[in-house]
Amino acid sequence: MRKSYLIITFSCLVTIDFQVHAAGDLSRQEPIEVVVELGSEANPMRFYPQDLVFETGKLYRMILRNPSNVKHYFSSDSFVQSIYTRKVMAYMPDGEMVAEIKGHVREVEVFPGHTADWWFVPIQTGTFKDLKCTVEGHSEAGMVGTITIK
Repeated sequence: MRKSYLIITFSCLVTIDFQVHAAGDLSRQEPIEVVVELGSEANPMRFYPQDLVFETGKLYRMILRNPSNVKHYFSSDSFVQSIYTRKVMAYMPDGEMVAEIKGHVREVEVFPGHTADWWFVPIQTGTFKDLKCTVEGHSEAGMVGTITIK
């Protein structure tokens, strides 16, 4: 009777351990898509939305679109220090991919009419109020925002 009890307990522990590892396999996650417009025709000096919220441990595909007629940067030192970047992909206006960047990324510049996808996993929580466009005069004109990682 005692041996059966020990074997059942051990078997349950092994099963739980395998389930935990499978749930944490980031290669099996579907990305959560978040679209950020860098300006608009009506107001080219604003992020839409200005406040972004992400959760640790989840894979995101942040689509950075620039519908305005000027180039913009998506820049936040605090944000990039709190995520793992998987890749950034750059696209022509017709949707043709022209570049895939891997490794540490500090900021992303998107030209008028172009798009970039930033694939990342947040790894540290915090509220970061340093989102800005670093093109001269853009942040002063209102192109700023907040990023929260829960």
